[in-house]
Amino acid sequence: MIIDANVHVSADGKWFHTPHDASLEKLIREIESSAIDKAIVVPLPGVITNEQQRQLPAAGHPDLIHAYTFNPALFENPKAAAEGFKREFSHLKKSFIKFHNRFGKYHPEDERFMAVMKANNEAAVPHVIGICGLLHDRNTPSAISTEKYFFDLGKKFPETTLLIMHGGGTRILQIAELCRDLHNVFFDLSMTLTKYAETSVANDIKWLCKHYDKRMIWASDFPEISPKIALETFDAVCMNLEADKRKNILGLNIASILNIPLNIPST
Repeated sequence: MIIDANVHVSADGKWFHTPHDASLEKLIREIESSAIDKAIVVPLPGVITNEQQRQLPAAGHPDLIHAYTFNPALFENPKAAAEGFKREFSHLKKSFIKFHNRFGKYHPEDERFMAVMKANNEAAVPHVIGICGLLHDRNTPSAISTEKYFFDLGKKFPETTLLIMHGGGTRILQIAELCRDLHNVFFDLSMTLTKYAETSVANDIKWLCKHYDKRMIWASDFPEISPKIALETFDAVCMNLEADKRKNILGLNIASILNIPLNIPST
């Protein structure tokens, strides 16, 4: 089974100021024309809400798995953010919930975010938490160490399965080395592998896929990158990777942490 663990759509099919087609219909066509079996559709704050995504035509397509997003900055204080999180998600089975501080317009160390993480970590069945690994933009008031940040999160919330989206960008090897003993920390390869395929970062990812294959998770970051191109790039960079490790990275790892049934023969 091959699962694209990080794709996005928008309500109107537009993708910021780019020519990309971010419609759900386009995503489905991409899946059906490639070797992808499933795709996890991840909403982004300010782009599409959890409810809007599920109301889109074809949202019930069998190849789609819907994730959630949550913005702690919409709440006045940490207590309210934690209570809001529990209200929205405590009734759900184990799900994937993504946080995006740049889109949500809050600092990565915002106390409201930390309160939500604590609430999730203390739940009977914590949700899988994805955090955009690209922490900084022009609106970030102060920079922090990406490596230290994710190590501290993984250490502080050990019951939470933490997925670092885009692997933390160009810092992926350093983060992985720091978090090598934190087995609740996983790395999403979307965007970073394709964007940096002709740099030393690709060699770092190749090494990680060989040695940390049970912690790496493949994805495309559609509509920025098509699943077909992302898969071709993965195979080009990680050529000669053992078949079992390839299966882990392309689907088995994310299926395991999200309890996705493996009802499709492995490829």
